[in-house]
Amino acid sequence: MSASTRRSVMAVLLGMGLSIGMGPRLPRLRAAPALPLRLPDTPLQLMRVLERGLQGGGAITVRRSWLVQFSRQARGILATGHQNAVEVNAPPQLAGLARLEEQRDTGGMFPLMLSESGEILVPGKGGEDRESIAAALRLAEAMIARSPGPASEHARLRHYLAEMHRAGSGALDALPTDLLFPAGETIERSETVNLPDGLTGRFGLVYKAEPQPDAPWLHHAERRVETVLGDLSSASRETWSLAPI
Repeated sequence: MSASTRRSVMAVLLGMGLSIGMGPRLPRLRAAPALPLRLPDTPLQLMRVLERGLQGGGAITVRRSWLVQFSRQARGILATGHQNAVEVNAPPQLAGLARLEEQRDTGGMFPLMLSESGEILVPGKGGEDRESIAAALRLAEAMIARSPGPASEHARLRHYLAEMHRAGSGALDALPTDLLFPAGETIERSETVNLPDGLTGRFGLVYKAEPQPDAPWLHHAERRVETVLGDLSSASRETWSLAPI
């Protein structure tokens, strides 16, 4: 297989990794917090910075923030919020894509219902828990295997990316269950991806969220996604923070 073909397949893997940029809700065991959970008494700013690597170098960076507030409701916690800022940095040739991202509506992300221990129970419309990472990758494998794709390499890459989008886009919008009140544990996921011509790729995800030093709500969270094929690799990264306005 030519080097250009390997690069094309690598781009497919990268597209898949990026489509899981926000990842599925990640269940975990967590130490029982002291209840009732202490809540912030003033609105805070939730910020997400997403860096998406591009083939050939460079990246798209999206900085988005929301004003959020927490209140008690029945036996749980209600998080309400609205977006207050967005900034997209991208290469000049992707200016149109950057404008679309800046205009994207994230209103469906809130409200969020949390358990009394701070875990997200009922995600907003922008954070539905759909396919797991493994299920998305298996579906992508099946789609690629049964479809030879267009003859030209460029068109075939576009076709593969479309299949990846259908397979993995459900994971794009989902939030880790402990994002706002972290469990403080490192979560790792690794999957192999079987590709045409006997190639095998590897997909990896690492997620870690930490609470404030003196409070149970989020201080900083980071998720890294890496795709590897032979001696080629690429990575994407997102960070979350919750801080005073």
